[in-house]
Amino acid sequence: MKPAADQDMKQNRTRSLAGGRRKTRADGTFSYKGHQKSSRPPLKSGRLSFIKLPAIPVLAFAVFAATTALTGGSSRLDIVWLLILRPITILCLMAMFLTAKRIPWGDIRPIPLLFAAFAITIAMQLVALPPAVWQHIPGREQYNAVALALNGGDQWHPLTLTPDRTWNSLISLLVPFTAMVGFLLLNDRQRRALLLPILGLVAFSMLLGVAQFAGGETSSLYWYSVSGRGQLIGLLANRNHQGALLALTLPLLRVWVLQANHSARKLRGSIGLGAASLIVIYVLVLGSRAGMALAIVGLVGAFMVDPSLEASRQISKRQRLIIISSIAVGVIVLFAMTLNADRAVSIARLVQRDDILKTEPRIQALPTLFHIMAQTFPFGTGFGSFVPVYTSFEPDSLLGPTYFNNAHNDLIELIITGGLPAVFVFAVFLGWWGRASYRCFMASPTPAIQQQRATAWAILILLLASLVDYPLRTPILGTLFTIFACWLAASPNSTEENPA
Repeated sequence: MKPAADQDMKQNRTRSLAGGRRKTRADGTFSYKGHQKSSRPPLKSGRLSFIKLPAIPVLAFAVFAATTALTGGSSRLDIVWLLILRPITILCLMAMFLTAKRIPWGDIRPIPLLFAAFAITIAMQLVALPPAVWQHIPGREQYNAVALALNGGDQWHPLTLTPDRTWNSLISLLVPFTAMVGFLLLNDRQRRALLLPILGLVAFSMLLGVAQFAGGETSSLYWYSVSGRGQLIGLLANRNHQGALLALTLPLLRVWVLQANHSARKLRGSIGLGAASLIVIYVLVLGSRAGMALAIVGLVGAFMVDPSLEASRQISKRQRLIIISSIAVGVIVLFAMTLNADRAVSIARLVQRDDILKTEPRIQALPTLFHIMAQTFPFGTGFGSFVPVYTSFEPDSLLGPTYFNNAHNDLIELIITGGLPAVFVFAVFLGWWGRASYRCFMASPTPAIQQQRATAWAILILLLASLVDYPLRTPILGTLFTIFACWLAASPNSTEENPA
């Protein structure tokens, strides 16, 4: 029998050494399991250590995205907002490169390679060529005559006819490049979460458009001096671009509804159906014929994301009544605003019966555009050179108080300014997009696959919009196009769960 003092001393020694509880082994001996050392750093007084801030690359990407949304709605190279957008883009890009451990370029293969090939295509046009080469490039005859008249026939010239504008085209690639780098520095969950900010961007653009429309043509809410005043253009400077933005939102809305958990599916279904209906009405009042056609494509895409009516079946009769009533009120309000103060131009453009072949300048200019293509192929005239080149070919019958700022068909303009190299890069991209789209539509509709289907359809909408306008030349839609391409290229994780 040991004294009580010895037993107390042994127990105290056990506690100090083990720092935990005693465990009896099968053979009757004892072992002590100490407390695990916490990996969490101790809280220091005066610091908010319980707040977990996003990493610097994520914050830089958020700042870049917000700046692009607020200042990137116009494609003009002389807008003052570029003095804000491009410096902030460069700073955000530097912050990403300096703070990121690595950039997983392979996650979205082959998008970085295609982007690099396109940038090289533009940069090659800035390389000076000897006179013997430059003078024999197709489409340089009249420009060579001017050079000889100014005693510059023996000077070297780059392939592009407008080096300053081509430099601007090359520098403008910083915006989509920053979007691609920012996407790569996000984890899978953050990439999926980009869907909600994009929908929020569209909602804000719609609300801003309504406020602009209510304020009339003199409203201070129109941010660009050259823009569609008196129209619901929102964050963009062109109603066709706004229509394309709204149309590509429809398949994204469908994804947002489908990726809800079971308890929230019914509510999201109601919200999504109401939002889609308001978008269609908005496009109608917007007055963009191209936007209306694209909205139909967007509705088909929304159904093709997951061809089922499960979400709509879960909507109760009361919810359907609320949705129908809300849509009816929205129709009345928007049409009342349109008819107020003689602002019914949007609706009139949709119902007018004028011969579009005789009244549409884009169609009237097609013969001239085809002639320029034939004269300058296969080397092109240089990115950004469309305006001065078209002016030198424009017939007297098309002269007027306004000028043709773009071909209003980016495929034709790409052939004129970029020539065969640019067309080849675009053809490779189309081949990849077609293959990636086919793959995701043939796969089982997991949440990741549903999102890829929606982005594949959104890319299609922007490509179709580019056949009648130039949406991808705006930083906003160019950035969205880049993010959609990255989404489509990223390998879906089959183990991921539905986001709440």
